[in-house]
Amino acid sequence: MNTTWEPERFANLNRQLGECLELTAESPKVEELKQKLEELKPELASLLEYPAKNAQHRTALEKGTPTINGEQYKVSTDFVAEATKLSDFLEVDEDLAAALVHKAVGYEKRFELAAGESAVLLYFSEREAKLESLRTLFAGGASTGVDEGVRTVLEQHASEILSSTLKASSSMFPERVLAAINMLQGRQTRVSAVLSGPSAEVPYQREVVEFVKTRIGEERKQLAMLLFVIMRDYQLNSGELLAVVAWLRSASVSDAATLRLAAGLLVALGTDEGSEQAEAAALDKVSHLVRDSAFLVRLNAAIIDEPWCDSGLKGVVWLQWALLALFGMKRSPGFDQLIGFREDRVEAIAEQAVRMGAYRCAADYLLGHRIDDAMEYELADEFTALQQQRADTASAVSPRYPHFDDVSEELQWQLERSMEAMLAAFIGRMSSLVRRMRYSEEDALYQAQQSAVYQTTQAEPARRDTEALFAWVTVLYTG
Repeated sequence: MNTTWEPERFANLNRQLGECLELTAESPKVEELKQKLEELKPELASLLEYPAKNAQHRTALEKGTPTINGEQYKVSTDFVAEATKLSDFLEVDEDLAAALVHKAVGYEKRFELAAGESAVLLYFSEREAKLESLRTLFAGGASTGVDEGVRTVLEQHASEILSSTLKASSSMFPERVLAAINMLQGRQTRVSAVLSGPSAEVPYQREVVEFVKTRIGEERKQLAMLLFVIMRDYQLNSGELLAVVAWLRSASVSDAATLRLAAGLLVALGTDEGSEQAEAAALDKVSHLVRDSAFLVRLNAAIIDEPWCDSGLKGVVWLQWALLALFGMKRSPGFDQLIGFREDRVEAIAEQAVRMGAYRCAADYLLGHRIDDAMEYELADEFTALQQQRADTASAVSPRYPHFDDVSEELQWQLERSMEAMLAAFIGRMSSLVRRMRYSEEDALYQAQQSAVYQTTQAEPARRDTEALFAWVTVLYTG
Protein backbone atom coordinates (compact mmCIF):
# COMPACT_ATOMS: atom_id res chain seq x y z
CA MET A 1 0.00 0.00 0.00
CA ASN A 2 1.17 3.52 -0.85
CA THR A 3 3.21 5.24 1.88
CA THR A 4 3.71 8.53 0.02
CA TRP A 5 1.83 11.62 1.11
CA GLU A 6 1.33 15.12 -0.28
CA PRO A 7 -0.84 17.82 1.30
CA GLU A 8 -4.11 19.03 -0.25
CA ARG A 9 -4.35 16.46 -3.05
CA PHE A 10 -7.94 15.59 -2.19
CA ALA A 11 -8.81 19.14 -1.20
CA ASN A 12 -7.79 20.14 -4.73
CA LEU A 13 -9.70 17.20 -6.22
CA ASN A 14 -12.87 18.21 -4.40
CA ARG A 15 -12.50 21.75 -5.72
CA GLN A 16 -12.06 20.37 -9.25
CA LEU A 17 -15.17 18.21 -8.86
CA GLY A 18 -17.21 21.16 -7.62
CA GLU A 19 -16.08 23.33 -10.55
CA CYS A 20 -16.83 20.66 -13.15
CA LEU A 21 -20.39 20.21 -11.90
CA GLU A 22 -21.05 23.64 -13.42
CA LEU A 23 -19.25 22.99 -16.72
CA THR A 24 -19.87 21.08 -19.95
CA ALA A 25 -17.86 18.08 -21.10
CA GLU A 26 -16.07 20.23 -23.69
CA SER A 27 -14.23 22.21 -21.01
CA PRO A 28 -10.50 21.44 -20.70
CA LYS A 29 -11.03 21.31 -16.93
CA VAL A 30 -13.18 18.21 -17.34
CA GLU A 31 -10.36 16.43 -19.14
CA GLU A 32 -8.01 17.45 -16.32
CA LEU A 33 -10.51 16.05 -13.83
CA LYS A 34 -10.67 12.74 -15.71
CA GLN A 35 -6.90 12.40 -15.48
CA LYS A 36 -6.88 13.29 -11.80
CA LEU A 37 -9.66 10.82 -11.02
CA GLU A 38 -7.81 8.08 -12.84
CA GLU A 39 -4.67 8.88 -10.87
CA LEU A 40 -6.38 8.97 -7.48
CA LYS A 41 -8.97 6.23 -8.06
CA PRO A 42 -7.03 3.52 -6.15
CA GLU A 43 -6.72 5.78 -3.12
CA LEU A 44 -10.37 6.82 -3.32
CA ALA A 45 -11.37 3.15 -3.45
CA SER A 46 -9.27 2.40 -0.37
CA LEU A 47 -11.33 4.89 1.68
CA LEU A 48 -9.54 5.55 4.99
CA GLU A 49 -7.32 2.50 4.85
CA TYR A 50 -3.65 3.41 5.23
CA PRO A 51 -0.58 1.17 5.53
CA ALA A 52 -0.15 -0.19 9.05
CA LYS A 53 3.00 0.02 11.13
CA ASN A 54 5.88 -1.89 9.62
CA ALA A 55 8.78 -3.42 11.60
CA GLN A 56 11.26 -2.95 8.76
CA HIS A 57 10.31 0.67 8.28
CA ARG A 58 10.41 1.21 12.05
CA THR A 59 13.99 -0.05 12.13
CA ALA A 60 14.99 2.27 9.29
CA LEU A 61 13.35 5.23 11.01
CA GLU A 62 15.10 4.47 14.31
CA LYS A 63 18.40 4.48 12.41
CA GLY A 64 17.51 7.93 11.06
CA THR A 65 17.14 6.76 7.44
CA PRO A 66 13.41 6.66 6.64
CA THR A 67 12.07 6.57 3.10
CA ILE A 68 10.00 9.69 2.47
CA ASN A 69 7.87 9.72 -0.68
CA GLY A 70 10.14 7.17 -2.34
CA GLU A 71 13.45 8.82 -1.41
CA GLN A 72 15.69 7.85 1.50
CA TYR A 73 16.50 10.67 3.89
CA LYS A 74 18.97 11.17 6.73
CA VAL A 75 17.06 12.78 9.59
CA SER A 76 17.75 14.08 13.09
CA THR A 77 16.95 12.35 16.35
CA ASP A 78 14.21 14.93 16.98
CA PHE A 79 12.64 14.06 13.64
CA VAL A 80 12.84 10.34 14.49
CA ALA A 81 11.08 10.96 17.79
CA GLU A 82 8.30 13.01 16.17
CA ALA A 83 7.72 10.52 13.34
CA THR A 84 7.75 7.55 15.72
CA LYS A 85 5.24 9.22 18.03
CA LEU A 86 3.02 10.11 15.06
CA SER A 87 3.16 6.56 13.70
CA ASP A 88 2.12 5.16 17.08
CA PHE A 89 -0.67 7.69 17.58
CA LEU A 90 -2.15 7.45 14.07
CA GLU A 91 -1.43 3.70 13.82
CA VAL A 92 0.16 4.12 10.38
CA ASP A 93 3.32 3.04 8.60
CA GLU A 94 6.51 4.74 9.75
CA ASP A 95 7.39 5.91 6.23
CA LEU A 96 3.98 7.56 5.94
CA ALA A 97 4.43 9.19 9.36
CA ALA A 98 7.84 10.46 8.28
CA ALA A 99 6.35 11.93 5.09
CA LEU A 100 3.66 13.65 7.14
CA VAL A 101 6.15 15.20 9.54
CA HIS A 102 8.42 16.21 6.65
CA LYS A 103 5.60 18.05 4.86
CA ALA A 104 4.14 19.49 8.08
CA VAL A 105 7.28 21.54 8.79
CA GLY A 106 6.06 24.09 6.25
CA TYR A 107 2.75 24.47 8.11
CA GLU A 108 4.09 25.12 11.63
CA LYS A 109 3.74 28.90 11.41
CA ARG A 110 0.28 28.73 9.82
CA PHE A 111 -1.09 26.37 12.50
CA GLU A 112 1.09 27.75 15.31
CA LEU A 113 1.83 24.16 16.27
CA ALA A 114 4.87 21.91 16.27
CA ALA A 115 5.51 19.75 13.21
CA GLY A 116 4.05 16.60 14.75
CA GLU A 117 0.81 18.31 15.75
CA SER A 118 0.62 20.10 12.41
CA ALA A 119 0.98 16.70 10.76
CA VAL A 120 -2.04 15.44 12.72
CA LEU A 121 -4.17 18.33 11.46
CA LEU A 122 -2.99 17.89 7.86
CA TYR A 123 -3.65 14.16 7.99
CA PHE A 124 -7.24 14.53 9.14
CA SER A 125 -7.87 17.48 6.84
CA GLU A 126 -6.98 15.33 3.82
CA ARG A 127 -9.11 12.43 5.09
CA GLU A 128 -12.06 14.79 5.32
CA ALA A 129 -11.40 16.07 1.80
CA LYS A 130 -11.15 12.51 0.46
CA LEU A 131 -14.57 11.60 1.85
CA GLU A 132 -16.07 14.86 0.55
CA SER A 133 -14.58 14.10 -2.89
CA LEU A 134 -16.19 10.67 -2.90
CA ARG A 135 -19.57 12.07 -1.94
CA THR A 136 -19.37 14.79 -4.62
CA LEU A 137 -18.33 12.19 -7.20
CA PHE A 138 -21.18 9.78 -6.42
CA ALA A 139 -23.83 12.49 -6.14
CA GLY A 140 -22.65 14.19 -9.33
CA GLY A 141 -22.65 10.91 -11.23
CA ALA A 142 -26.39 10.56 -10.62
CA SER A 143 -27.48 14.20 -10.78
CA THR A 144 -29.75 15.27 -13.64
CA GLY A 145 -28.69 18.84 -12.96
CA VAL A 146 -25.18 18.13 -14.28
CA ASP A 147 -24.22 18.30 -17.96
CA GLU A 148 -24.79 14.86 -19.49
CA GLY A 149 -21.19 14.50 -20.67
CA VAL A 150 -19.80 15.46 -17.26
CA ARG A 151 -22.30 13.20 -15.54
CA THR A 152 -21.17 10.29 -17.71
CA VAL A 153 -17.55 10.87 -16.69
CA LEU A 154 -18.46 10.99 -13.00
CA GLU A 155 -20.82 8.01 -13.20
CA GLN A 156 -18.17 5.88 -14.92
CA HIS A 157 -15.59 6.52 -12.21
CA ALA A 158 -18.21 6.13 -9.45
CA SER A 159 -19.27 2.76 -10.86
CA GLU A 160 -15.67 1.57 -11.11
CA ILE A 161 -15.07 2.50 -7.47
CA LEU A 162 -18.35 0.83 -6.43
CA SER A 163 -17.30 -2.47 -7.99
CA SER A 164 -13.65 -2.26 -6.90
CA THR A 165 -12.00 -4.71 -4.55
CA LEU A 166 -8.73 -4.45 -2.63
CA LYS A 167 -5.96 -7.02 -2.58
CA ALA A 168 -6.46 -7.71 1.10
CA SER A 169 -10.23 -8.13 0.80
CA SER A 170 -12.82 -9.33 -1.70
CA SER A 171 -15.54 -7.06 -0.28
CA MET A 172 -17.03 -4.42 -2.52
CA PHE A 173 -16.91 -0.71 -1.80
CA PRO A 174 -20.22 -0.36 0.15
CA GLU A 175 -19.19 -3.19 2.47
CA ARG A 176 -15.84 -1.48 3.00
CA VAL A 177 -17.70 1.69 3.99
CA LEU A 178 -19.52 -0.27 6.69
CA ALA A 179 -16.25 -1.85 7.82
CA ALA A 180 -14.66 1.60 8.04
CA ILE A 181 -17.55 2.90 10.18
CA ASN A 182 -16.98 0.02 12.59
CA MET A 183 -13.21 0.42 12.53
CA LEU A 184 -13.46 4.10 13.40
CA GLN A 185 -15.70 3.34 16.35
CA GLY A 186 -12.90 1.24 17.83
CA ARG A 187 -10.36 3.92 16.97
CA GLN A 188 -12.44 6.58 18.72
CA THR A 189 -12.65 4.39 21.81
CA ARG A 190 -8.85 4.08 21.90
CA VAL A 191 -8.39 7.85 21.58
CA SER A 192 -10.92 8.38 24.39
CA ALA A 193 -8.90 5.98 26.54
CA VAL A 194 -5.77 8.06 25.91
CA LEU A 195 -7.58 11.22 27.00
CA SER A 196 -8.94 9.62 30.15
CA GLY A 197 -5.57 8.12 31.10
CA PRO A 198 -2.55 9.73 32.77
CA SER A 199 -1.70 13.17 31.38
CA ALA A 200 1.88 12.07 30.80
CA GLU A 201 0.66 9.51 28.26
CA VAL A 202 -1.27 12.01 26.12
CA PRO A 203 1.15 12.40 23.18
CA TYR A 204 0.16 15.90 22.07
CA GLN A 205 -1.61 18.93 23.44
CA ARG A 206 -4.98 17.83 24.83
CA GLU A 207 -6.79 20.12 22.37
CA VAL A 208 -5.16 18.31 19.44
CA VAL A 209 -6.13 14.88 20.75
CA GLU A 210 -9.67 16.11 21.45
CA PHE A 211 -9.74 17.33 17.85
CA VAL A 212 -8.79 13.85 16.65
CA LYS A 213 -11.56 12.26 18.71
CA THR A 214 -14.10 14.70 17.28
CA ARG A 215 -12.86 14.24 13.73
CA ILE A 216 -13.15 10.46 13.94
CA GLY A 217 -16.79 10.89 14.98
CA GLU A 218 -17.34 13.24 12.05
CA GLU A 219 -15.70 10.75 9.68
CA ARG A 220 -18.15 8.06 10.76
CA LYS A 221 -21.01 10.41 9.86
CA GLN A 222 -19.34 11.30 6.55
CA LEU A 223 -19.02 7.62 5.70
CA ALA A 224 -22.64 6.97 6.63
CA MET A 225 -23.76 9.89 4.43
CA LEU A 226 -21.60 8.56 1.60
CA LEU A 227 -23.34 5.20 1.84
CA PHE A 228 -26.70 6.99 2.06
CA VAL A 229 -25.94 8.73 -1.25
CA ILE A 230 -24.95 5.40 -2.82
CA MET A 231 -28.16 3.68 -1.62
CA ARG A 232 -30.22 6.63 -2.86
CA ASP A 233 -28.65 7.00 -6.29
CA TYR A 234 -27.23 3.56 -7.17
CA GLN A 235 -28.32 -0.08 -7.01
CA LEU A 236 -26.63 -2.12 -4.29
CA ASN A 237 -26.04 -5.78 -5.05
CA SER A 238 -27.56 -8.49 -2.87
CA GLY A 239 -24.59 -8.92 -0.53
CA GLU A 240 -24.24 -5.17 -0.01
CA LEU A 241 -27.90 -4.63 0.85
CA LEU A 242 -27.87 -7.59 3.21
CA ALA A 243 -24.77 -6.14 4.88
CA VAL A 244 -26.59 -2.84 5.51
CA VAL A 245 -29.56 -4.68 7.02
CA ALA A 246 -27.23 -6.71 9.25
CA TRP A 247 -25.45 -3.54 10.41
CA LEU A 248 -28.72 -1.82 11.31
CA ARG A 249 -30.06 -4.85 13.17
CA SER A 250 -27.24 -4.57 15.72
CA ALA A 251 -26.94 -0.77 15.69
CA SER A 252 -27.65 1.62 18.53
CA VAL A 253 -30.11 4.42 17.77
CA SER A 254 -27.85 6.77 19.76
CA ASP A 255 -25.20 6.34 17.04
CA ALA A 256 -25.49 9.20 14.53
CA ALA A 257 -24.46 6.79 11.75
CA THR A 258 -27.59 4.71 12.40
CA LEU A 259 -29.94 7.55 11.44
CA ARG A 260 -28.11 8.06 8.14
CA LEU A 261 -27.95 4.39 7.22
CA ALA A 262 -31.59 3.86 8.20
CA ALA A 263 -32.52 6.70 5.84
CA GLY A 264 -30.53 5.01 3.08
CA LEU A 265 -32.14 1.61 3.61
CA LEU A 266 -35.64 3.09 3.57
CA VAL A 267 -34.84 4.77 0.25
CA ALA A 268 -33.42 1.51 -1.12
CA LEU A 269 -36.63 -0.33 -0.16
CA GLY A 270 -39.00 2.52 -0.96
CA THR A 271 -41.75 2.32 -3.57
CA ASP A 272 -42.75 5.95 -3.96
CA GLU A 273 -45.43 6.30 -6.66
CA GLY A 274 -45.56 10.10 -6.60
CA SER A 275 -44.47 10.46 -10.23
CA GLU A 276 -43.85 8.41 -13.36
CA GLN A 277 -40.12 8.49 -12.66
CA ALA A 278 -40.61 7.35 -9.05
CA GLU A 279 -42.97 4.56 -10.08
CA ALA A 280 -40.50 3.40 -12.73
CA ALA A 281 -37.76 3.29 -10.09
CA ALA A 282 -40.05 1.26 -7.78
CA LEU A 283 -40.84 -1.20 -10.57
CA ASP A 284 -37.12 -1.51 -11.28
CA LYS A 285 -36.48 -2.47 -7.65
CA VAL A 286 -39.17 -5.14 -7.81
CA SER A 287 -37.81 -6.46 -11.10
CA HIS A 288 -34.34 -6.67 -9.57
CA LEU A 289 -35.72 -8.75 -6.70
CA VAL A 290 -37.69 -10.99 -9.05
CA ARG A 291 -34.64 -11.67 -11.20
CA ASP A 292 -32.78 -12.98 -8.13
CA SER A 293 -35.36 -15.00 -6.23
CA ALA A 294 -32.74 -16.45 -3.85
CA PHE A 295 -31.77 -12.92 -2.83
CA LEU A 296 -35.44 -12.03 -2.33
CA VAL A 297 -35.81 -14.93 0.11
CA ARG A 298 -32.55 -14.06 1.93
CA LEU A 299 -33.50 -10.40 2.23
CA ASN A 300 -36.90 -11.29 3.61
CA ALA A 301 -35.26 -13.60 6.18
CA ALA A 302 -32.67 -10.95 7.12
CA ILE A 303 -35.40 -8.37 7.78
CA ILE A 304 -38.12 -10.56 9.30
CA ASP A 305 -36.47 -13.56 10.97
CA GLU A 306 -33.38 -12.08 12.64
CA PRO A 307 -33.40 -10.13 15.95
CA TRP A 308 -33.04 -6.33 16.02
CA CYS A 309 -31.62 -4.22 18.84
CA ASP A 310 -34.31 -1.54 18.59
CA SER A 311 -37.92 -2.67 18.19
CA GLY A 312 -39.08 0.66 16.75
CA LEU A 313 -36.42 0.71 14.04
CA LYS A 314 -37.25 -2.90 13.31
CA GLY A 315 -40.90 -1.89 13.00
CA VAL A 316 -40.17 0.89 10.50
CA VAL A 317 -38.04 -1.40 8.31
CA TRP A 318 -40.67 -4.15 8.57
CA LEU A 319 -43.35 -1.69 7.51
CA GLN A 320 -41.32 -0.48 4.54
CA TRP A 321 -40.61 -4.09 3.56
CA ALA A 322 -44.32 -4.97 3.80
CA LEU A 323 -45.18 -2.05 1.52
CA LEU A 324 -42.54 -3.13 -0.98
CA ALA A 325 -43.82 -6.73 -0.89
CA LEU A 326 -47.41 -5.59 -1.42
CA PHE A 327 -46.34 -3.36 -4.30
CA GLY A 328 -44.46 -6.30 -5.83
CA MET A 329 -47.46 -8.62 -5.52
CA LYS A 330 -49.72 -6.13 -7.28
CA ARG A 331 -47.29 -5.17 -10.04
CA SER A 332 -45.23 -8.30 -10.68
CA PRO A 333 -47.06 -11.60 -11.37
CA GLY A 334 -45.57 -14.46 -9.36
CA PHE A 335 -43.91 -12.20 -6.77
CA ASP A 336 -45.91 -13.84 -3.98
CA GLN A 337 -44.77 -17.30 -5.03
CA LEU A 338 -41.13 -16.21 -5.06
CA ILE A 339 -41.28 -14.60 -1.61
CA GLY A 340 -43.30 -17.48 -0.19
CA PHE A 341 -46.40 -15.72 1.21
CA ARG A 342 -49.50 -13.81 0.13
CA GLU A 343 -51.18 -10.53 0.96
CA ASP A 344 -52.61 -11.74 4.27
CA ARG A 345 -49.07 -12.42 5.50
CA VAL A 346 -47.98 -8.95 4.33
CA GLU A 347 -50.76 -7.39 6.36
CA ALA A 348 -49.74 -9.44 9.38
CA ILE A 349 -46.16 -8.19 9.02
CA ALA A 350 -47.39 -4.59 8.81
CA GLU A 351 -49.55 -5.06 11.92
CA GLN A 352 -46.61 -6.50 13.81
CA ALA A 353 -44.51 -3.56 12.62
CA VAL A 354 -47.01 -1.14 14.13
CA ARG A 355 -47.10 -3.07 17.40
CA MET A 356 -43.29 -2.97 17.57
CA GLY A 357 -43.36 0.83 17.52
CA ALA A 358 -43.00 1.81 13.86
CA TYR A 359 -45.03 5.01 14.33
CA ARG A 360 -42.96 5.98 17.35
CA CYS A 361 -39.67 5.50 15.52
CA ALA A 362 -40.91 7.36 12.44
CA ALA A 363 -42.16 10.39 14.39
CA ASP A 364 -39.66 10.65 17.24
CA TYR A 365 -36.47 9.35 15.61
CA LEU A 366 -36.51 9.64 11.83
CA LEU A 367 -38.29 13.00 12.10
CA GLY A 368 -36.56 13.99 15.34
CA HIS A 369 -34.85 16.95 13.64
CA ARG A 370 -38.28 18.62 13.37
CA ILE A 371 -38.98 18.42 17.10
CA ASP A 372 -38.00 21.64 18.90
CA ASP A 373 -38.93 22.94 22.35
CA ALA A 374 -42.12 24.56 21.07
CA MET A 375 -43.29 21.31 19.47
CA GLU A 376 -42.40 19.38 22.63
CA TYR A 377 -44.69 21.68 24.57
CA GLU A 378 -47.54 21.81 22.05
CA LEU A 379 -47.55 18.05 21.40
CA ALA A 380 -46.84 16.80 24.93
CA ASP A 381 -49.92 14.52 24.86
CA GLU A 382 -48.98 13.15 21.43
CA PHE A 383 -45.47 12.28 22.59
CA THR A 384 -46.96 10.52 25.62
CA ALA A 385 -49.04 8.45 23.19
CA LEU A 386 -45.89 7.65 21.23
CA GLN A 387 -44.27 6.26 24.34
CA GLN A 388 -47.19 3.86 24.75
CA GLN A 389 -46.32 2.49 21.30
CA ARG A 390 -44.04 -0.33 22.28
CA ALA A 391 -43.39 -3.95 21.51
CA ASP A 392 -45.95 -6.25 23.11
CA THR A 393 -43.19 -7.92 25.12
CA ALA A 394 -42.07 -4.63 26.69
CA SER A 395 -43.09 -4.17 30.30
CA ALA A 396 -42.60 -0.42 30.59
CA VAL A 397 -43.31 2.75 28.67
CA SER A 398 -40.80 3.24 25.87
CA PRO A 399 -38.14 5.93 26.33
CA ARG A 400 -37.93 8.84 23.92
CA TYR A 401 -35.54 8.57 21.01
CA PRO A 402 -32.39 10.70 20.80
CA HIS A 403 -32.56 13.76 18.55
CA PHE A 404 -29.52 14.97 16.60
CA ASP A 405 -28.76 18.64 15.97
CA ASP A 406 -26.38 18.06 13.05
CA VAL A 407 -28.78 16.63 10.46
CA SER A 408 -27.99 18.28 7.12
CA GLU A 409 -30.72 19.87 5.01
CA GLU A 410 -30.15 17.18 2.39
CA LEU A 411 -30.79 14.41 4.92
CA GLN A 412 -33.73 16.26 6.50
CA TRP A 413 -35.39 16.55 3.10
CA GLN A 414 -34.87 12.88 2.34
CA LEU A 415 -36.14 11.72 5.73
CA GLU A 416 -39.27 13.85 5.40
CA ARG A 417 -39.86 12.66 1.85
CA SER A 418 -39.40 9.01 2.86
CA MET A 419 -41.71 9.34 5.86
CA GLU A 420 -44.35 11.10 3.77
CA ALA A 421 -44.14 8.44 1.04
CA MET A 422 -44.31 5.60 3.57
CA LEU A 423 -47.25 7.19 5.36
CA ALA A 424 -49.18 7.74 2.12
CA ALA A 425 -48.45 4.21 0.89
CA PHE A 426 -49.43 2.65 4.21
CA ILE A 427 -52.74 4.51 4.49
CA GLY A 428 -53.47 4.07 0.80
CA ARG A 429 -52.60 0.38 0.47
CA MET A 430 -53.54 -0.85 3.96
CA SER A 431 -56.48 1.33 5.02
CA SER A 432 -58.39 -1.78 6.12
CA LEU A 433 -55.61 -2.64 8.57
CA VAL A 434 -55.60 0.91 9.97
CA ARG A 435 -59.36 0.70 10.56
CA ARG A 436 -59.22 -2.78 12.07
CA MET A 437 -56.47 -1.77 14.50
CA ARG A 438 -58.45 1.31 15.49
CA TYR A 439 -61.57 -0.75 16.21
CA SER A 440 -59.51 -3.26 18.21
CA GLU A 441 -58.04 -0.40 20.21
CA GLU A 442 -61.49 1.01 20.96
CA ASP A 443 -62.69 -2.42 22.10
CA ALA A 444 -59.69 -2.74 24.42
CA LEU A 445 -60.36 0.72 25.84
CA TYR A 446 -64.03 -0.16 26.45
CA GLN A 447 -63.04 -3.38 28.23
CA ALA A 448 -60.59 -1.44 30.40
CA GLN A 449 -63.33 1.00 31.35
CA GLN A 450 -65.70 -1.85 32.17
CA SER A 451 -63.07 -3.50 34.35
CA ALA A 452 -62.63 -0.25 36.26
CA VAL A 453 -66.39 0.15 36.76
CA TYR A 454 -66.99 -3.41 37.99
CA GLN A 455 -63.61 -3.71 39.74
CA THR A 456 -62.80 -6.90 37.88
CA THR A 457 -59.31 -8.08 36.96
CA GLN A 458 -57.18 -5.12 35.96
CA ALA A 459 -56.82 -4.97 32.20
CA GLU A 460 -53.57 -4.34 30.39
CA PRO A 461 -53.02 -0.65 29.54
CA ALA A 462 -54.73 0.08 26.23
CA ARG A 463 -52.44 0.62 23.27
CA ARG A 464 -52.55 4.05 21.67
CA ASP A 465 -51.48 3.19 18.15
CA THR A 466 -54.04 5.41 16.45
CA GLU A 467 -52.90 8.41 18.47
CA ALA A 468 -49.32 7.52 17.62
CA LEU A 469 -50.21 7.45 13.92
CA PHE A 470 -51.68 10.94 14.20
CA ALA A 471 -48.56 12.05 16.07
CA TRP A 472 -46.50 10.89 13.07
CA VAL A 473 -48.74 12.96 10.79
CA THR A 474 -48.55 15.98 13.09
CA VAL A 475 -44.75 15.95 13.42
CA LEU A 476 -44.39 15.53 9.66
CA TYR A 477 -46.66 18.42 8.69
CA THR A 478 -46.35 20.89 11.60
CA GLY A 479 -44.38 24.03 10.81
